[in-house]
Amino acid sequence: MTNKHHTHTTQPKLVMRKLAIAMLGISIGTTTLACTAWAATSQESQAGNSNTQEYHIPAGALDTALNQFAKAADINLSYEAPLLEKLTTAGIKGRYTVTSGLAVLLNGSGLEAVAQTGGGYILRKASVIQGDAQGKTLPIVDVQAARDVASSALPAEYAGGQTARGGKIGLLGNKDNLDTPFSVTQYTAKLIEDQQAQSIGDVLVNDPSIRNTYSRSSGRDEFNIRGFTLFNYDVLFNGLHGVSPRNTGSLIGIERVELLRGPNALLNGMAPAGSVGGSINLVPKRAGATPLNRLTVSYMDDSQLATHIDIGRRFGSEQQMGIRFNAITSNGDTAVDNVKENLDAMALGVDFQGERFRIEGDVNYQHRNTQGRGALLFAASGFKIGSAPDADKNLIQKWTYWKTNEVSGALRAEFDVSKNWTLYGALGGQEYDFKSLQTQMQLFTTQGSLRYRPYRLNEAISTFSAEAGVKGKLTTGTIEHDVVFSTSNYSQENRLLRTPNVSFTNTNIYNILETAQPNLSLSGNLPKVGETRLQSLAIADTISMLDRRLQLTLGMRHQQVEVSGFNGATGIRTAHYDKSDLTPAIAVLIKPTAQLSFYGNYIEALNQGSTAPTGAVNAGQIFSPAVSKQREAGVKYDAGRFSTTLSAFEITKPSGLTNPNTLRFSMNGEQRNRGIELLTQGEVADHVRVLGGLAWTQGKLTKTEDGTNDGNIAPAVPKFQLNLAGEWDAPFLPGLTLTARMLHTSMQYVDAGNTQNLPSWNRYDLGARYAFVAGKTPITVRGTIENLFDKNYWLSAAREGLTIGAPRTVLLSVSADF
Repeated sequence: MTNKHHTHTTQPKLVMRKLAIAMLGISIGTTTLACTAWAATSQESQAGNSNTQEYHIPAGALDTALNQFAKAADINLSYEAPLLEKLTTAGIKGRYTVTSGLAVLLNGSGLEAVAQTGGGYILRKASVIQGDAQGKTLPIVDVQAARDVASSALPAEYAGGQTARGGKIGLLGNKDNLDTPFSVTQYTAKLIEDQQAQSIGDVLVNDPSIRNTYSRSSGRDEFNIRGFTLFNYDVLFNGLHGVSPRNTGSLIGIERVELLRGPNALLNGMAPAGSVGGSINLVPKRAGATPLNRLTVSYMDDSQLATHIDIGRRFGSEQQMGIRFNAITSNGDTAVDNVKENLDAMALGVDFQGERFRIEGDVNYQHRNTQGRGALLFAASGFKIGSAPDADKNLIQKWTYWKTNEVSGALRAEFDVSKNWTLYGALGGQEYDFKSLQTQMQLFTTQGSLRYRPYRLNEAISTFSAEAGVKGKLTTGTIEHDVVFSTSNYSQENRLLRTPNVSFTNTNIYNILETAQPNLSLSGNLPKVGETRLQSLAIADTISMLDRRLQLTLGMRHQQVEVSGFNGATGIRTAHYDKSDLTPAIAVLIKPTAQLSFYGNYIEALNQGSTAPTGAVNAGQIFSPAVSKQREAGVKYDAGRFSTTLSAFEITKPSGLTNPNTLRFSMNGEQRNRGIELLTQGEVADHVRVLGGLAWTQGKLTKTEDGTNDGNIAPAVPKFQLNLAGEWDAPFLPGLTLTARMLHTSMQYVDAGNTQNLPSWNRYDLGARYAFVAGKTPITVRGTIENLFDKNYWLSAAREGLTIGAPRTVLLSVSADF
């Protein structure tokens, strides 16, 4: 008979030594904090714990649900291992006492939970004392709140499995969506696999508040969130900047793609590239309790083939140690003419889950070579932009290429000083090597006249990121405090060589002429051209009252920004920037019921301040960091299997301009985006899932040079965006699921003068998947057609550069779990 015992003791000195070694280089800021008494005594546990608590545990295996419940309720739960074999539960949602919550989970199982004299509970068959027919005591399993495996530490999946119930909110840690005073969505590994997503952009195509700047096969990810650019450089990996791939990243080792809309300086610190519209956090995969051996073979139009393996194991008497390994190789032509890409990538994740000490680490490698890659097409002023060219054709010469090699690693650890207080730390870094032959392109007539100039660019970037802090809970009377104090450090060094061609070549976007590859060479070592240092201190307190029905979050981050520029030939520092600023935040959340919450927030983003350019009377003057500000209010409703978020926001972002009369440069420019978003997720009926929503955004230029463009619509901010994706499990063939998606983007302006625009566009996708078992092997076959009607359209005008949507693309894959 199975006998597992989840009680685990840890040597404090050994743990602290391991933690110190693992977190070498991190300075952990601490403060003297008063610890409070335990929340419940053993007498309260014995009485069934009269205090209620909110639970969100989905339907599924009973042992998994009980493990999650015991952790959330902070109780010891013991049971016979065989009692729970093959048993399931309908889950639990709402506020319950410990006793009533256990009764709901055990409903229909034939089991009951009995309170023990010394505290905790034991499961047994209903109305039967613990023991066999001879009265012999059976071996039991202990489930303790302090014990947790990495996979179950993630917030549970929401109904339908495409999104999650919550996620990491930066400094504030993991929070349930209904307890989060910001607009958030977390996309799961299930969605990544079912939609055959190969990049973050393929995942975020589901989100109405986002539009991709680049299409498939471009070799790069970049996004417009709430009308502002979010660079792929600013994507976080397990909460750290500077670790995720810089241009585009394979998702083979990613469990969740967590999206937070709006500025977030308090939560995540200043984004290195200055992104304002939101943040994206990639959560790495961890090994689950069930051994995993998965092989996926895929095909993408035109002839790109890929093989992906995913292996997971846990080890130890209590499965404390986990290893998850992913690797992929792909090669071939894409649906766009003369675009070829090959990718070799691997992701290794390791974690250890002790009673009081937890540590996890990741190593990632990626080699990507994209030939004939997409690029921004800048438009000269003074003419109407013509229709989009044939998306099957390629504006880019086939001899262009991007070659990247990236190696990154990250480490994160936590140590529970007491029941309520935890020390944490993390560090990570990346080595990025980039070689390219690219073209600068400019469109200058309605008839499609195009001129381009080739250039060689080689670049090497090294990053290092670290954070450390302390988080905990305390109670003052009837008020609860969730307090966190954090310090962070980010550094980046840039090395670069660039050689442009001396002349431009003329062609036409509707009739591209192939030319010979230019002879451009780069020699010598890459000189250092820039350094960036970001340091910050942050503190936040979430104050909860009235049984957590009223929550107030207050926080402040002090950010230091230091940037230096160097002459590549001489090595002499030519520019230096050293400024700091405070970014406060306040958020309030009201939960009148367990299914409904209202929220509002004021939060800021931070960008490096501008330097007055040559020609200005104050040339060389360095300005303080630019502060973007958001005000947002919203309501969230969770019907159990289907949830919606309705929000309204205003974001103002400053910019620099030179007064044409005085020639003085100042940070007086401003763009103001106001919007309303409606987001949906979950199951609207049995076997029917919906994901999407709509976004209405008014982007306006409120302060422009000499007031020339005041009141104009901001470039690359469509007024209306609609996403609607659905899945239907066909009743006539168990295992078959049919899928469809529709995207709509309204007209968008290209320039600040509103003289050039791109028309609205629609895109339709269709797909299906079929899951079955062959022998003892689960197999899933997936197929998708993107851009079903092969529409040619201008995708985006972000950063005043035009990009073209991808042509009709077929994706096929087969996954088998051995």
